Amino acid sequence: MSIFDVLSNVQDLRKGDDSCAFNGYLEDYLTVIEEDHPGRHLFTQLFEADENLRICVNYGFDVNRDVISNQIIRYKDASKLPKKFMKCPYLIYGKDVTGHQFGLILYPSDRQEYLVAKGIYFALTEQEGPFESGRNEIVAMTMDSDELCLSVAQRLMAGNVRVGALQREIDKRNFKNFDELNRLANDYALNLKNNVMTNIKEHQHRGEIIYSTIMRWFLIKKAVYVHYMTNKDLLVTINENNIKKQRHNAKTFADQIPFVAFSEMWRL
Repeated sequence: MSIFDVLSNVQDLRKGDDSCAFNGYLEDYLTVIEEDHPGRHLFTQLFEADENLRICVNYGFDVNRDVISNQIIRYKDASKLPKKFMKCPYLIYGKDVTGHQFGLILYPSDRQEYLVAKGIYFALTEQEGPFESGRNEIVAMTMDSDELCLSVAQRLMAGNVRVGALQREIDKRNFKNFDELNRLANDYALNLKNNVMTNIKEHQHRGEIIYSTIMRWFLIKKAVYVHYMTNKDLLVTINENNIKKQRHNAKTFADQIPFVAFSEMWRL
């Protein structure tokens, strides 16, 4: 099923289902959030652009340990996350002017966490993922620019853009090539490591910060691995058209992402 059809069958907390916090018309969501909600201005603009848009908030999902790429990444701590702890913060979805369905993953942060947004996309659309069939209908981005988010949404609504090409445009805004992507991923993961080592000792909700950090480490590793594996230029220029060599190098880069072990964080 396409993204719209899948999400139309997802219930939310209002109906006693913990699959997500809210799933329904964007117009209705605007009536239940506060005036100072950080996404209110953007959501209002999106609603004005298309009154039929819908929004799914905090869609919960799990790491699929049966997926080969997740086994290769082999970040075992991700399997210790509570059920449906991983969240897609906002997913705007609807139909374009031609009737084709589309989705827009919005991560409420700055460009530094773009790879987290991409990791969410890869996890949701991978083999046997909840949105596997909507892989070519969904774009992921951060909410650092209302103007850019609105522009991307409008292009999706117009129905005259290839989703893959649009995602590559957003990629290029955040990194020029894989080397730059890898530097961004390592810098971000190292910041997570330093922050958790410094702050967890006095943190009142230790489990929450540990699980949240593990979630982001996994998504970063996922983004690095998949970006490398799907890079055809690297396959030709670096890996001699040898997919096994490409897979080995992708795993190596994912393994190099710094993190702190689950047990060590609890002992701090």
